[in-house]
Amino acid sequence: MDWIVSGDFTSEWAIRLDRLTAIMLIVINSVSALVHLYSFGYMAHDENFGDDEPYRARFFAYLSFFTFSMLMLVTSDNLLQMFFGWE
Repeated sequence: MDWIVSGDFTSEWAIRLDRLTAIMLIVINSVSALVHLYSFGYMAHDENFGDDEPYRARFFAYLSFFTFSMLMLVTSDNLLQMFFGWE
């Protein structure tokens, strides 16, 4: 799928999946799941971490976005896509 087309320059949005990527996907998802579980128990002692507080949803949204960025970095097929995962 063409992502950016400008004159002769073409950048495609693609996902690279090989053996190393598969191993890294398992590592990233495993560590991320453990971090999510640990942070749920750790943040329960915070007074701003109540059920009705927007802080809780925002915290886990940022944590999930960080996981998505790591997955995007690992599965990138070109440097431009890897840059967006890095940032």
